[in-house]
This record gives sequence, structure tokens and C-alpha cells, in this order.
Amino acid sequence: MKKENSGISRRSFLKGAAATAAGAAAFSAMNMPVLADEEAAASDEAMTAEKWMNTKWSFEIPPAPIDPSLIDREYTADIIVVGAGIAGLCTAVKAKEDGADVIVFSAGHGPTGRGGSNHAAGSKKLDALGLDWGPEQESKEIKVEQIAGTYLMDKKKWARWINNSRESVDWMIDKMESQGLKTCVEFGYNDVDDILTVPPASHNFYTDQMPFGSLFGAPMQANAYAAIFRDEMGGQLDFEMVAQQLVREDNNTGRVSAVIALDKDGKYVKYNANKAVVLATGDFSRNRDMMAKYAPWVYNEYKDFLNFDEVDYDAGLIYTGLMPGDGQKMGLWVGAAWQKTFPTAPMINSGVPGPALFNDITNFLGINLDSTGHRFQNEATNFGFGAFSLLQLPDQMAFGIWDADYAKAQDSWDSFGCCVSYENGIKPKTSEEVLESWKGSYTMADTLDELLDQLGFEGEAKEAALKSIEDYNKYAEQGLDEEFHKNPKLLQTIKTPPFFGSKTVKNSNAMVFLTMCGGLRTNEKMQVCDAEDKPIEGLYNTGIMTGDFYANSYNFAIYGQNLGGTCCTLSYLLGKDLAELCKAEA
Repeated sequence: MKKENSGISRRSFLKGAAATAAGAAAFSAMNMPVLADEEAAASDEAMTAEKWMNTKWSFEIPPAPIDPSLIDREYTADIIVVGAGIAGLCTAVKAKEDGADVIVFSAGHGPTGRGGSNHAAGSKKLDALGLDWGPEQESKEIKVEQIAGTYLMDKKKWARWINNSRESVDWMIDKMESQGLKTCVEFGYNDVDDILTVPPASHNFYTDQMPFGSLFGAPMQANAYAAIFRDEMGGQLDFEMVAQQLVREDNNTGRVSAVIALDKDGKYVKYNANKAVVLATGDFSRNRDMMAKYAPWVYNEYKDFLNFDEVDYDAGLIYTGLMPGDGQKMGLWVGAAWQKTFPTAPMINSGVPGPALFNDITNFLGINLDSTGHRFQNEATNFGFGAFSLLQLPDQMAFGIWDADYAKAQDSWDSFGCCVSYENGIKPKTSEEVLESWKGSYTMADTLDELLDQLGFEGEAKEAALKSIEDYNKYAEQGLDEEFHKNPKLLQTIKTPPFFGSKTVKNSNAMVFLTMCGGLRTNEKMQVCDAEDKPIEGLYNTGIMTGDFYANSYNFAIYGQNLGGTCCTLSYLLGKDLAELCKAEA
């Protein structure tokens, strides 16, 4: 009778048994108790979950309370607003307009603001232009953006913003126009895939002398609010006052009743608040430790670009960091919690640079190459998402390449900051005009070979780039992108000289860091809350430091959301609510 072969020889069995025994011994060794000296060494050198949770960062340790005998002078009002940006001043103007007694003080030399686009779901300006837009029409854009934030943001605050944006923006338009500013509605962006479509619903403010309201309208807005508050309403507006500490009664368990500031002469000034202290002090991007804790990946990416060693309370549209987190620190010291969403969302924009079809908020929609000469994404996205794609590249370097016929991709080219009705005098350019403008703005050559040389491609990278362009031309001709499946409507050959190219430079013309979006835990009424979500009586928060309004990133999918949302609508509603509080408790 034939014996069946088990498939395992005696030698194999013995080898397997030996290996099993060795593995068991190793497993046993790994699970043996660590010797005392080894345990001590590990404890001293290794980070643990317990250490991470229990270790205090420098900014979390409150300083000693300021001795009352050092106070040089005091002021008292129902509401004290700390910060003279758009958010703080909007809150102050609305509260004072509705009858509240308000004082505003700021660390800067004057009102501050950056950018200028204010998004709203409807306004009288949109009505006048025949643009029917409201919360119902906005629902898709809201959902897309909340998906981009993986639904981590506070939808209650979003609902308050979107449902009240018409009222607040109409109010803001009246205020700005009373100070001689004109209102402009920016062009939207019609995404061919109908995913990142942006309606023409962002408002900016401009003058004949400064028509670019999208870039420079915010400082004019802040100055207009300041003039209304101080000159027309007679409000107290103090500058060069750096907030130092909040005063919370009952041994840091009761109401926040004051804030102490340091003036330019080094003297302490106490601002007493009968009803509320409103923090509107901006972001924390110039605080190294706060960036490392609350935005570690952003800190790692931009630590060599951010200026942590200097504080500039007058910072404008710069890329080296804005504010040092004064308000956030003061809130933490009196028991406020940090927002729930981690990490805190950055505002980073500018993808691959190049002529932007449809609107300047797009990434360059022609071929995008990395430094090895290969395509790396479907180019059809906006410049916020485009910037995040670039940050994923090993050397964070990319190139845009196009030809003269790209100028014919659309009948006219609108400029950044243009108004739907062209009321600001900035007219679109023709194909011929835009082609001429490229000649002084981008790298240009008569052949692709020469262009790639000028852009720095060599050897295998240059060969790969030529092959990528060849393949791209094939995709355009056949109407099918075999690599990234970009919409065929956006495929265009690169064959007609002259040829043009752009190169990214991190934090200069691409992947530009603007600010951090978020901070102290804040409910939909803009009350600052503790770790149990309980509001801290008397303490409020607004503007870009509003916690959990953003998640993952500020990506410009809703263009002008920050100024229109936290700095206008939610700040307007806060001023309105605080005035009602003062009346109710009078």
C-alpha cells in the first residue's frame, strides 16, 4: 500500500519547530518586565501618552496676576473689545449702534485688515445686479466645503452665518458706502465638473484710487469702521495697548470682568467690563510653541518662513506670520478650552502659478509637472487645494507649461478683483492683450526644448517633461486624459509658439502661508467655553480666532468665507446680542 506524502519532510519539520521555539523565546523576551534602570531611561527619554496629555506648554502657564497697585489708570464700559481688526470693530459698531457702551483697544498703531472678499448668501447688491442667490442656492457649496472639512466644524455657527449673511452684509454695505467706499461683487468660478463652482457672491469694497478691493479692501473696511465708531459715534478707541491678562472673579471661577493692558509707556491700564470682554486679537502664527502644539504639520512646513522672533501688531498682507496669540493665551489662562478640531486649520493658497481660466482663484489648468518632468495631479482645482497638492511633492517644486493658443481658451480674461458689472473700471483683457502680458510675466521661449532649459530641466527630467507634454497633447487630441482623467473641456494641446512656463517658489508665488484659522472653544453665540463646553461668563470671541468654524483647511472653496462669515456676520450678530444683553440687564 502506497504511503501518502504529507508534503512535509522530517528535516523541514525540525527546522520549523526550531524556528517556532526561537520565535516564542523572542516573544517572551519582548514581554518580560523591563529592568528598573531601563525603565528609568525610557521614562526620561521617551514621550508617552501620559506625558503628552499632562505636560504644560510655555503659553499654557499663566503669569502671576498683575499687582493692582501697578495699575496706572482704569476705564469702564459695558463691553470691552480687544482688537481693532474688521471683526472687533464690526462688533463694536453694531453694539454701540444698538445702544451699548463700548470701548475698543488694540495693540497696533491703527485699524488692521488683510484681503477684502466678503462672501454672503444674498445681498441688495446681488439683487441690483440681477443675481438671485440665497441660502437655498448656497446649499451645495456649503455641503462641499463641509465635506472638505470632514464635517468636523460646528454646523450651528455655519447656520447662523448663512442664515444671517444677507442682513449683516447689507448693513456692512451701508456702513462702508457712508464712508465713501464703493461695493464690488467679484466673479465666481464655474467648475466644469460642477464641484468647486463658486457663485458671484463675494463682496469687496474699493475706491477709484484703490480699485483692487479683493486684495486691499479689508484695511479700508477697518478704517471705515474705526471712523464710524470714533468720529461719528464718539466711541473710545485706544491704540498701542497690548492686552496682558484677563481678570476672572472668584479665584478664576466666576465672571470675566476686566482685561489689563500695557500702554506704549510701559504703564498698566485696566479696562473694566460690566457685561462682556470680546477677544478679537487675530491668529497665533507668530507663536512658535502654539504652532507646534496646535498645528504641528503646518509648523514643520513653515517654521523656516515664519518670523517667531518679532511681533508686528500692524502686520498686513504678509507671508511670515501675523499675530502672537495674545487673546488665545489669555483665554487659556482663565480656563478656556481649545477648540475640539485638531489640528487647527491653516489658510494656504496659490497652487501652480500661471494664467487662470475663469477666475484667478483657480490653479493653473494647463499641464502641471513636478521637478522630475511628470504630471502629478488633475490640474482642475482651485488654488487652495492646488497648494496642498504641491506641499505633498518631495521637493515641493512644480511647473506650469502652456503655449500661445492658451490665450484663446476663453473669449476674455477677467482680472482678479474685477466686478461683475465692471463698476470699478477694471475691464477684462482680450486674447491678444493677455498674450502680450504673458511675455513680461513668465518664462518664454520659441521651442519647448529651449523653454525646459530655461526652467532648469536637465537629463532624464527634461526627457520625461517632453514625453509628458507629448502624452498630454495626445490626450487633448483624443479628448481623453488617460492619466488623471481631467475633464476633456480643459484639455488643450501645447504646440503653438511662443511657449510659456512658470516655476513655483514656496511661500512666494505658490504654497503661500496666510494665517491660522481657529482657536478658543466657541459656541454659536460666540461665548468662550471651558473643557466641558460650559460658557465662561462675560467672555466672548470673534474673528479668525473663532474655534471650530473651520476644519482641515481654509481652501477658498467658498471664496471670502472668513471675512464674510466670522468677521462680518458672526461679529455683527455678536454686537447685536451683546447690546440686547445690556438692555435686558439694565
